[in-house]
Amino acid sequence: MKKTVRLYNVMFPAYMLFLLFPAVWLLALPVNFAVDSAVVLLAVRHYRCGGGNEIWKKSILRVWLLGFVADFAGAALITALFYVVEGQLNLSLYSHWYVEMLMALPGVALAGWLIYGMDKSWAFKKTGLAPGHIRKLALALALFTAPYTMMIPTALLYR
Repeated sequence: MKKTVRLYNVMFPAYMLFLLFPAVWLLALPVNFAVDSAVVLLAVRHYRCGGGNEIWKKSILRVWLLGFVADFAGAALITALFYVVEGQLNLSLYSHWYVEMLMALPGVALAGWLIYGMDKSWAFKKTGLAPGHIRKLALALALFTAPYTMMIPTALLYR
């Protein structure tokens, strides 16, 4: 009898594609910039902050860079959780797609929380906006730009 070796338990979350394939960055950087820009401009318009283009010019680089910092923190948390559950507790997370998605939730939540906090504290600092508008813009960015793609089950990649 010939044995077939399958590596179902290899830890390879979808967000690791960014680290392994630099070409993905060529797509991820402009797409994230465009999404962040759209959210900032639409939120400024929705909340009637005034001076949308000026606010965008003064904040977009910080919003964009801080978003990546938050995404990496969320990815680090997910990686640590997977390591503890699979490595230390010796449980397989890849048996069911919904377990993998649930394990990613803390990382997505952390990234969203960091996006809100960092954007509220730093991204809109030089815009001259009222604190209420800053909180609303930071919340819009946290909700609409959180890294939900981290919740894509790796089973979709393996099949």
